[in-house]
Amino acid sequence: MPPLSSLPRRPGREGERCGGRPVIQIPILTRRRWILATLVPVIVVAAVVVGFAVRGSSDSASVEFVLGAGTAESGSGPQRKVSGELQTMTTDQHGNIALFTRDSQGYELWTADPGGAVKRVRVPALDRFGAAALDQAVQAAAAPDGSLYLALDGEGLWKVTRDGQATRVVATGRERPLSDRTPPERVPPLAVNGVAVADDGTVFYSDRQNQRNSLLVHRLRSGQTTRIAGTPLSAVQQVPKRDPNLLDPKTGAPAEDTYIPEYGNAPLAWNAGNLYVHTGHGILRIAAATERIYPVVGARDTASLKRPESPFKPFGKAINGYVDAPRAGDAGHLSSIAVNRATGDLYYGAGDPRPGNGAAGISAKFRWSGDLTASQRDFRDSLRNAQQTIYQVGRNGDLSAVTAGAEALSTANGYLYLAVDTCPSAETKCSTANSQSAVLRIHLPKTDN
Repeated sequence: MPPLSSLPRRPGREGERCGGRPVIQIPILTRRRWILATLVPVIVVAAVVVGFAVRGSSDSASVEFVLGAGTAESGSGPQRKVSGELQTMTTDQHGNIALFTRDSQGYELWTADPGGAVKRVRVPALDRFGAAALDQAVQAAAAPDGSLYLALDGEGLWKVTRDGQATRVVATGRERPLSDRTPPERVPPLAVNGVAVADDGTVFYSDRQNQRNSLLVHRLRSGQTTRIAGTPLSAVQQVPKRDPNLLDPKTGAPAEDTYIPEYGNAPLAWNAGNLYVHTGHGILRIAAATERIYPVVGARDTASLKRPESPFKPFGKAINGYVDAPRAGDAGHLSSIAVNRATGDLYYGAGDPRPGNGAAGISAKFRWSGDLTASQRDFRDSLRNAQQTIYQVGRNGDLSAVTAGAEALSTANGYLYLAVDTCPSAETKCSTANSQSAVLRIHLPKTDN
């Protein structure tokens, strides 16, 4: 195993603007690298409208800002200017929002309740992970006791209270020196790449176990960690040649005995005894009761998919959907995932649903209309990550496109929450000093799935 100091580190998200036109920064799944892509001005994303209907949709779904994209330093959520580079966001089942941002000093936690009351606190334990640090938060999850869990890549898994107190609960290999003789089952994670919390408080997290591209998923309960999915490999083992989407005949295989290729961040989502994993190549479901694994989005027959026509309108079956893995030079996407616990509908971020069409995706088709304030218009025109698309998987397996561009997803009370970030269009360079973040929500239509 190579020394830990030689492992790839994720660069920051500073981005240039070119010729007066906004340039967006797009996160790549593999170690969440960042590249630049020119934002086509006509792309209007869900993040840019307050309370307006989606164009071309018979469901009259609407969008509203609930935190950020304003200009005030005080007031309710939509009035606030949320300074700092977006890291991640989550909600609890009551609709309380938790948004993590980062500045030159470290991390801040912004919380907003359903009534719009906002609280902003620093997280002192994470001050050493400010703008100069290369690791960034991957995913957050809300626990039943009101606390938050934060997957912080190579810095492990942290438990954060809503008043800003943070404790590391899972350390990585950076704190535990290893050798090539360390048995693979005893190798600590090199990076915590996703986290989810069950209704009873059980925590699940994913990690990049070693440099053999092996993705593992663990259960953390009462301080004890148990691997429930993925096969660890030693430094000298050959990587198995297996289908990364786990198609037949491996459907329903024991999760713990299944090799899962790792393609970067692997966010998780929990619902009704099932744990969902976004691998970068597909979406997997782990049945907690049997600890067996099943494909949900698996590229089984991509040719059968139609072109998406309008938001929430099915264009094929999810099992045939294609999740684009990052490639060097692509304008890629951030892996994100959430489940509506009331309906069982699954939401995830990806590029085009069919292979060979690049990473620009279909997001330009899903535009939200309405009048914008000056600050909202500026936010829209310099939005980051506008080229990925958010997809919905219904309980009956139907695949639909919903909207475009989001850094993090969550669901609560019939809404899909999306976290987005930007920097002012007048600025020549995006950095933690001038970045702004916001959270919006889409009222989800009722389905018959």
